[in-house]
Amino acid sequence: CYHFSIRKYTAIVSSEQRQSYEDDFNAEYVEYQAVLAQIHSITKTFREFEEQRKLVTPGSTAYQVKKDNTVK
Repeated sequence: CYHFSIRKYTAIVSSEQRQSYEDDFNAEYVEYQAVLAQIHSITKTFREFEEQRKLVTPGSTAYQVKKDNTVK
C-alpha cells in the first residue's frame, strides 16, 4: 500500500508519461484521503476520551468505568 519507488518517477518526457503520473497520483491521493480521515476520527475519539477523563475523579468508580471502556 505504501510503497514508493524513486526510479518509477523519472523526468517527464511525454504527455503520456505525464498522464500516467497524474493517474498514479490521483489513485494514491484517494487512499491518502481515506487514511487521513481515519486518523482524524481516531484523534477526535482520543480527544473526547481525554475530555471525559478530566470530568471524573481518579480512583472513583466512574473513573474506572471510563478507563475500562477506553481500553476495550
